[in-house]
Amino acid sequence: MKLKVHLIFNGKCEEALLFYKDILEGEVSFLFRKRDEETQIKELVIADIDREKISHMVIKTTFFELSGNDTNHEQQVTIGNNNKLILSFYDLDRCRKTFDALSIGGTITEPFEKKFFCEGFGELTDKFGIPWIIMMTDEEYEG
Repeated sequence: MKLKVHLIFNGKCEEALLFYKDILEGEVSFLFRKRDEETQIKELVIADIDREKISHMVIKTTFFELSGNDTNHEQQVTIGNNNKLILSFYDLDRCRKTFDALSIGGTITEPFEKKFFCEGFGELTDKFGIPWIIMMTDEEYEG
């Protein structure tokens, strides 16, 4: 079983996923623009304002996939507080660097520090409004 995370944006999908790709050392494995949907669905007409937006994009990392898409111009995304992406690390240096990189332009809600349950833990909302928990693995932690 795999967990795949899919995020929806108001026109910032490509920018956001390329940002995550660089930080998470991933690669773009799939990119499909809304204009390309017309070649697949004959009756479909994409508005000019939406043609360059992302229909589906996938970033593959060593451990997981992150995908996303943009809404059409008449749709709006409401950033909610009912989700968090959790990245769990085995390397403290890489964990801290990822936290620091994702926090640039965002808001730190809980500073990265040692906790009773793991060597490093922090929470933030990145510059795209996505909430993250960045932490060291809590497997077999002895404090």
